[in-house]
Amino acid sequence: MKKLVATLGLTLAAMSANATEVRLYGLVDLGISATRANGQTNVEMKSGMRNSSRFGLKGTEDLGNGYKIGFILESQFKADSGVLQTEGTLWERESSLIIDTPYGKITAGRIGYLKGVVGSTALLNSYRVNPFGGVMSNYVTGFKAYTTGTTWYVNNGIVYASPKFSNTEVFLQYSNGYNASNPDDSDTFNSNDRYYAAAVRYMNGPLFLQSIVDTTNLGNEKNKSTVNDKNSRDPISLGFQAAYDFGFIKPYFMIEGFKNSQLNKIGGSTGRSVAKVGGFDGVGGTLVVQWPMFGGKAKFGGGYLKAERAEEKTAADKFDVTRCGLSAGFDYNLSKTTHLYVDAGYFHQKEETLKATTKSHSSEFVMGMVHYF
Repeated sequence: MKKLVATLGLTLAAMSANATEVRLYGLVDLGISATRANGQTNVEMKSGMRNSSRFGLKGTEDLGNGYKIGFILESQFKADSGVLQTEGTLWERESSLIIDTPYGKITAGRIGYLKGVVGSTALLNSYRVNPFGGVMSNYVTGFKAYTTGTTWYVNNGIVYASPKFSNTEVFLQYSNGYNASNPDDSDTFNSNDRYYAAAVRYMNGPLFLQSIVDTTNLGNEKNKSTVNDKNSRDPISLGFQAAYDFGFIKPYFMIEGFKNSQLNKIGGSTGRSVAKVGGFDGVGGTLVVQWPMFGGKAKFGGGYLKAERAEEKTAADKFDVTRCGLSAGFDYNLSKTTHLYVDAGYFHQKEETLKATTKSHSSEFVMGMVHYF
């Protein structure tokens, strides 16, 4: 921890020596969560139930003629305890170098997935695809409960974003050895898990349309005891997002089909057993509406997912998962930099094997405040 503090101090000192186009920014999100899950009640103070508490440094240098060089260093912490979100990782959310040209923008380093909510390269921004965002609380589920698991950040990544043409942008992403087991991608090419993603986005006035596809080419040489070119079952997903602002109401729609993919774990105990059984094939989606009310914004919606274990060689391998949930909320801007929120959610999950069916019912009420700086 002392090394991380020293590193941050040196970074801030270096930035102050050349402060042109460099700024410090961040937010603190803190609130109270009351959860009822499988007959047990829990009340706790939590950080980041709406937005992850964070701080960052961002800078650009204009080279002229439409060319710019920039960087982003962004960290994440728990406001209730003051510790880093992940011990030993200072710039957890992003550490990137950016080259912006008339022919497109390239972002490289530790960056967000295109199919994600974190960082400058993420395309599932909550204000565009779902006003509840991903899962920041336990059972106010947003969209993460109903989609698959590449939603955070990737090491050794590179993203190309095209210039806009006819209100349309194209995005491409690649990472060679992106996962935590090989963070510096030093293994041979065939040993690394290689991540690929592509997206197209159309925005024209109140209309928003977007599609994202991603896959991971598993490192066959490193995992050849269980994975090879003949039996490789690489995870893949294809998603579509849409929204339209009618003024008096704004509907948001998402759907994703997936194969051989990990489901996200939700809340405390709910979903824990799912994480043990490997990849799933299935489909999931959400529908949410948002409208102005009492000087703020009210929202209501839900989601549904149906999935089955990807490799069922015998009847005993059967493992089906069904998820559904509803969420409601209200957001109010107390000022330009301070926002209040209240959310409530209900979540249901059913797990079916050959011998048994297990059902989980969970609910949550949260209230909190976000302050931006």
